[in-house]
Amino acid sequence: METMGKQKGIVSAGWGWVVPLIGGLVWCAIVGYQGLNGQDSHDYLRVAKSWSQWFAGGVRPPAAEHPQAYPFAGALLGRVLGDTLLAMRVLPVAALLLLGFTLRKWLMFGAADRQGLNVFLLLMIGASPFLLRHALVAMSDLPGIALVVLTWALWTKAQEQRSLWWMVMCAVVALLAVVVRFAAVPMVLGLLMLTWVGKAEGRSQRMLIGAGLAVVGMLCAWFLIPTAEWVGIYLRSPLADWSPMNLFRRELHSDDGVLKYLLPNGLYVLGVLLHPGFVPIGAVLLPFVRRSDLAPLAARAAAVMLAFYLLFIAGMPFQNDRVLLMAQPFAVILLYPTFLRAWSWLKQRVPRAGFVVALVAVVQLALFARALYPFMRNASVEKELAEVVNHDGATRLYTHGMGAALSNYCPTVQVTELWYTGIDDFQEGALIVVNPLELEAQWKGLNPSENWERAQAQGVRPLVERSDGWWIYRVQ
Repeated sequence: METMGKQKGIVSAGWGWVVPLIGGLVWCAIVGYQGLNGQDSHDYLRVAKSWSQWFAGGVRPPAAEHPQAYPFAGALLGRVLGDTLLAMRVLPVAALLLLGFTLRKWLMFGAADRQGLNVFLLLMIGASPFLLRHALVAMSDLPGIALVVLTWALWTKAQEQRSLWWMVMCAVVALLAVVVRFAAVPMVLGLLMLTWVGKAEGRSQRMLIGAGLAVVGMLCAWFLIPTAEWVGIYLRSPLADWSPMNLFRRELHSDDGVLKYLLPNGLYVLGVLLHPGFVPIGAVLLPFVRRSDLAPLAARAAAVMLAFYLLFIAGMPFQNDRVLLMAQPFAVILLYPTFLRAWSWLKQRVPRAGFVVALVAVVQLALFARALYPFMRNASVEKELAEVVNHDGATRLYTHGMGAALSNYCPTVQVTELWYTGIDDFQEGALIVVNPLELEAQWKGLNPSENWERAQAQGVRPLVERSDGWWIYRVQ
């Protein structure tokens, strides 16, 4: 019985939800994973280094598709830590801690079952596979998510206290969320709608809040993107392809090529409530759902924000668990009363409920490991390809899917992405790094595939063939 009690204490302690994060950091340190994976994380690092150079008197970084607040913050923190990449890895970790502490603070009010709250944080936040994975990746997802959840918490406080001060704080954090990650916009719009139609604020206060948001928003827009470049960025982004018809499509066309999925977008986004990567025990909780769970104002606000976001994501021309991740905390907020009922039911019927929770946590951590390993493997592939390129001594390289990584790892090489525009003439002696099978399957008829066909017509000689599908060629 003593052992059982200790086990219960571990899994239901107030700090227990942080343990998986510590374990993930130790794993990354052991295998040497630096938090870089794919185009976006390398782009963020490149922009952050550009901001660091600007601090030292260099040229201001140009506009980009991604908001620049995250790499800007990484550059600032990097000056303190002496390492820009380390700073950009610290920010997502800190964001997961902020997310957990925010939920603990707000859900604790009126919580009769503190043990249930701690178990909830462990299973739904700390050991949530996709959430934990992205806390270990140098990208803006977790910082954006944490700020949006803090916006929700401050809005709830403002409505309960009838306080303009709390609402101003909410507006400031909401704007921070947007400049960190543009995907926060639909959720912020949901809260704005609730604020405008609600009776808690008077007309003068609504006008003051609206004017304040407009002024601060224009300042943020000026800081992030020069006015003349807004239209071009919009037209280059997937947002230009948003359509309500995408809710019903399984084959989607975007700047990522032709994408085919098992489910239409409208059903896919509902997976945030049930998918093992988001809420592994979601299906188990369904019998405990009650309509009255939506009665509190905080729950209704979370539901509106979730609905706005899922509708927005379902209209986009792709399916991406990274993009859907922002909805996860709001799904678990709505499931909190449901979870407490399930926890109470379990304690009444299972003498060693703590062991059950520990077992579930272990399963979720195994799912987390399965989700993070491909990121680690892809990071290794990027470094291995870069090592070959650097050893070759080439000064010009063409690629698709590896442009940002090879630009960071091969600073003396001029890297050209095959995605951006058509290329009629390839420099003789240059290297081409591509995955031919992927180009054929996903990019047929688009720039990457057509450029590769032109390169073959001009003449290429294979240098390296890898079992993972990546090839390195020399232009003849």
